[in-house]
Amino acid sequence: MNYREFVESIKKGQIAPLYLFYGEERFLLLDAVKRLKARLLVPEFEDMNYIVIERENPEEYVEAIIENCETLPFFSNYKIVVVKNEEEQLSKIGDKELKRLTDYFKNRVLGNTSFVVVVVSGEKIDSRKKLYKFMEKEAAVVEFKKLTPEEAVNYAGYFLKKHGKKAAKKDVEYLVKNIGTDLYSIVNELEKVIAYSEGETLDLEEAREVLSVTLQQNVFHLVNAIGMKKEKEAYRALYALLSKGEVPLIILTMIARQIRLIAKLKSLEGKTFDKKSIASYLGIPFFAVDDIVRQSKLFTREDLYKAYKECLRCDIALKSGTEPSFALENLIKKLCKQ
Repeated sequence: MNYREFVESIKKGQIAPLYLFYGEERFLLLDAVKRLKARLLVPEFEDMNYIVIERENPEEYVEAIIENCETLPFFSNYKIVVVKNEEEQLSKIGDKELKRLTDYFKNRVLGNTSFVVVVVSGEKIDSRKKLYKFMEKEAAVVEFKKLTPEEAVNYAGYFLKKHGKKAAKKDVEYLVKNIGTDLYSIVNELEKVIAYSEGETLDLEEAREVLSVTLQQNVFHLVNAIGMKKEKEAYRALYALLSKGEVPLIILTMIARQIRLIAKLKSLEGKTFDKKSIASYLGIPFFAVDDIVRQSKLFTREDLYKAYKECLRCDIALKSGTEPSFALENLIKKLCKQ
C-alpha cells in the first residue's frame, strides 16, 4: 500500500489494527500518523490516547508495547500506540521476546477494535527478518516512497494554491528543480516564498531572492559558465559552492555527471525524440530537459571528451592531497581555455 491508498482506506473507515510504516518520504509518513489521529481520536483526550514508544534498550520494547496496549482508551473508542523502530530496535531482541511480541500482536491486537498499533521503521525493511515476515503477512504495510519530480511539482502546486497563491506550471517546475523532491525541503522553501511574496500570483523574481539553491542547480550554473567560456563567472559559482561547505569531491562528481548527461544527449543528435523520452533516457525530470538541451549546444563532442579527461585528472589531484580549491580552480581554467 502507498500513501495515497492509505489515505483512501481511512477515509472509507477501513482501519487496520496493526500497521507497518516505512520509506524515504518521512514527511508523508508523519502526515499519515496525523491523519490516523484526526480520524480516530477525540481531540480533548488525545494526549491520553496517543502513545509513542521509544527506548534505548531493545529489551524494554516488548513490555512497553504490551503494557500500553493493555490499557483501555480514555473517553475514546480508539487508542493509538506508535512504536518507533527506525534503529531496528525490535530486530535486536531475542527470539523468545520476539515470539512473545508477535504472539501478542496475533492474539490481542489483530481483530481488536479499540486500539491501533503503528510500527514505524526506517527507509527500508529486510524481508528476511522474522519480524518483517510476520508484519508483511499480518499487518497493513504502507511504504512511503520518495516523490517523483512530477509528483513533487503537483504537490508544490497544490501547496501554493492551498495558501492562496497562483503560479504558472513552468514556475512551479523551476521551484522544484531548485528545491528537489524531498517534501520537508519543498514545504520549508515554499513557506519562505509565500511569506516573501506579496501578490496573489507568485513572482518568480521575488522567489529567487529567498530560495535556497540546491547543489545540482549551482553545478548547472557552474557548467553553463564553463560552456560559455566565462571563466570569472565559473569561479564565482565554484566559490559559492565551497562557501556553503560543499565537499570538493562531490562538486567534481556533479560536474562529471553533468558532462556525462550532455554527452549522452549528444549521442541522440540527428534522431527525433519527444521530451519525455529524452528525460527517460537521461534519467532526469522531464522539465530539466530544456536546460540540458540548451547546455549541450555549448559543447562539441571533442570538448566533452577533453572535459571528462580533465575531471579524471582533477579527481586524482584531490585524492592525492592537492588543496581542493586549487584543484577545482585549475580544472575550471583548463575547461574554459579549451
